[in-house]
Amino acid sequence: MIMAGGKGSRFWPKSRKSSPKQFLSIINNQALMDDTLDRIESLTLPQHRWILGNNEHAKQLIPYENRVPKENILKEPFGKNTAACIGWAAFEALKKDPDAICVILPADAWIHPTDLFQETLKKAVKEVEENNSVVTIGIPPTSPHTGYGYIEAKNSSPGIVTPIQRFVEKPNFNTAKAYVESGHYFWNAGIFVWKASKIVECLKEYLPNHFNIIESFTQKNIIQPDDIAPYYEKLENISIDYAIMEKISDDIKLIPANFNWSDIGNWSALEQFLPKDTHNNAVKGQLIASNSSNNIVFSEKRSVALCNINDLIIVDSEDALLILPKESDQDIKKLYDKLDPKLT
Repeated sequence: MIMAGGKGSRFWPKSRKSSPKQFLSIINNQALMDDTLDRIESLTLPQHRWILGNNEHAKQLIPYENRVPKENILKEPFGKNTAACIGWAAFEALKKDPDAICVILPADAWIHPTDLFQETLKKAVKEVEENNSVVTIGIPPTSPHTGYGYIEAKNSSPGIVTPIQRFVEKPNFNTAKAYVESGHYFWNAGIFVWKASKIVECLKEYLPNHFNIIESFTQKNIIQPDDIAPYYEKLENISIDYAIMEKISDDIKLIPANFNWSDIGNWSALEQFLPKDTHNNAVKGQLIASNSSNNIVFSEKRSVALCNINDLIIVDSEDALLILPKESDQDIKKLYDKLDPKLT
């Protein structure tokens, strides 16, 4: 189940509501969503693939009907966070298979190599089959990142299924540094593996309003976004992490990832994937630079010329230009919230 309904606001101005990050070709020549589908294609039959999308992106989702059955592409009328879309998908999956195991994946992450990723998913599915566990894949942190949530685990051995201690929110730098140094904390990648029946069971216990509302429209086989909208309006905007995962942390198992991962959550995260010039400028497009270094420049149409400019993010789109210090990349969300709606 690929979660593909996000806005990608931290990738503005390239990412917009009508064409968010998951549908953009940022790293290579195909969309991040296609990369995600490529990674799981050999593991699944088409009828077992699901996309949890948003009706606002209906046109972008049409091409994926040749890889995912049309009825398995769920289009929310509007976003209500991850508890809603995962809950809805679980109810729909149970109609087709009462023993369905749901592998929840974000649509817009970078993962390499694919074989190790698949190996980890198989291990997670086996754990769910044998013990009805809830399994998450933890990413060993490579830096004290303050933009991710963390998971504390009892064991940090690669590939070993281990109980978790707790989920923790995005920390400040010093706390994140302590987490990394301890060796027992992992980045929360939002990858979860559990039975659809377990999802529904947890909704019923910890988020009963979600359970009742989603059950009511799925039992009536209501599937069209406009018809679902009156039900969705009554749902609380809450993530699966807050609603369920933090409450059942004693029952969650973690498998440390043995693959490389990035959520490509902002422009700074893209830096490692772009070609660099001799002055460490990461560039997509045409850059003319004089005495300028350590910049991130993304401009697919117009040339960019820099003189005596260092450590900036510069992103050019057809109707907007973004310039900010690299150290302020987490503030793009604040800027996005102030934009004229026409620019979002």
